[in-house]
Amino acid sequence: MKLKTPCTPCFIFLLLFIAASSLFGFGRKEAEEEEEINAEWVLCITAIDSSTLPLTRQLMGDTVARSLAEALSNLNFRSRGDEEHGYYRDYAWARSRSQAARALETKRNERDLLIYRGDPSWRYRRNLKTVDEAILELEEEMARIDGLVPAVEGKPVFMLSEENIKGNFPQPPKPGEEFRFSTSHKADAFLAGSVSEYHGRIFLDLRMYTIYSRSYSFEYSVLFSSNDFNEVLEEVSSRLALAVSESLSAGILVRAVPDDAMLLINERYADLGIVHALPPGMAEISLRADNHSPFTVPLELNPAELAELFIDLSPFALSSFEADVPDSPGSRVFLGSLYVGETPLTLRLPRNEFSYISVETQEGEVGSVVYRNNAIVRGSAQFAGNDAGGRAIFNTAMPISPEERRVENSRQGFYRSYGAFWFILPAALLTAGIAGTYIAADEYVTANNVRMDAETREKLSDSASLGRTATTAAYGIMGASLGISFYQIFRYVRASGGEPTPIAREAER
Repeated sequence: MKLKTPCTPCFIFLLLFIAASSLFGFGRKEAEEEEEINAEWVLCITAIDSSTLPLTRQLMGDTVARSLAEALSNLNFRSRGDEEHGYYRDYAWARSRSQAARALETKRNERDLLIYRGDPSWRYRRNLKTVDEAILELEEEMARIDGLVPAVEGKPVFMLSEENIKGNFPQPPKPGEEFRFSTSHKADAFLAGSVSEYHGRIFLDLRMYTIYSRSYSFEYSVLFSSNDFNEVLEEVSSRLALAVSESLSAGILVRAVPDDAMLLINERYADLGIVHALPPGMAEISLRADNHSPFTVPLELNPAELAELFIDLSPFALSSFEADVPDSPGSRVFLGSLYVGETPLTLRLPRNEFSYISVETQEGEVGSVVYRNNAIVRGSAQFAGNDAGGRAIFNTAMPISPEERRVENSRQGFYRSYGAFWFILPAALLTAGIAGTYIAADEYVTANNVRMDAETREKLSDSASLGRTATTAAYGIMGASLGISFYQIFRYVRASGGEPTPIAREAER
């Protein structure tokens, strides 16, 4: 008898599929084992106690907490030391082993209870086999966890707690409840402190509790006068940032052209040409100078490294012109709201930017212009100029041109006729309605031969005749008023649609 063997290509494909599945599963387990845990390090800043200060100074505690939160918001990471790394590694291992042990204990208890359920023998054997297989898998998982060393992130991302991000600072815990406070707020550490008065000076005391050490790993105290409050906060923020990051500070040196440019580091003023110590992380560098384009750049600062920046600001293209009020020399000239001198005055302004210039005479008359690209965009001035410069003659009392007067007259005529029409319309309709009553009464008496004395009949006929005349006159006046309104509309539209009067007038050459 000849046995039938499976198809060789199909058999090879089956072996490859099994091998690939095994390799994929092994690689996935390895990835899970090598995945680093505790990738974030959270700090909770508690409310700074200032209850011993006078009422007028008790806001100082909230100011300190918010300033520290703002300073630490630029911090990006924390470098874990061996002690902290070992704590989180052992904690992760103990937690995983504890969970596996509880699962194994539960399954063994379930096996012991099978005998008391009173199941038939066939069902008991089936359930016992299922539970034994599950117990075997759990024992293998326990053995795997015993030999596993969790990989803990050595440089976790630094974050403030959710309360701090929302601008809230919880009350610090009582002595002995520090660990519970940290775990309940999902924080790896918390910062507490107090502000008090000591012989006319301010005493600031800060301390940071960390979970891994189960103690206050950072403490700092400083005594200062209230005039040095901002400087002290800056120094305290730097020391705290170094304590949180557990790494050396970074340095930054900025030089610029022009050398009188204003330097801002993280929106705070700083000096050019000197080294500034900052906590590692992202920093924003900004430079501004008169008649130059501003410059801003984000920069990542590494621990124990000095970053040097050489920045050459691009100058604005300038244009110059003379501002003058011939009828009132000595008028005050303002650039925006800044007083810059008296007429006649030569101004140098950025060419590609809008500038608002105004003059004010000694009598209080004002003229103004908007200037850009060697030309007046709009305003009350006559300007003559070219690429080399020009002259602007301000008119503090601009005369009305014939075109403007014609448009104004037609607009006023339209408003008057339109307003009169809405007075005439209800009056005409009311008159026609009253007259129509008398006309209808006369027609009714005539059509039905209603008997009445001669005198009453004559009065009714006269009233009806007068009503017909009044109705004709009312509708005539209403039609004439409507026609005049249409005429004024046409006149106003035609006048306003003509050539506009230039807002900025060129000087006659």
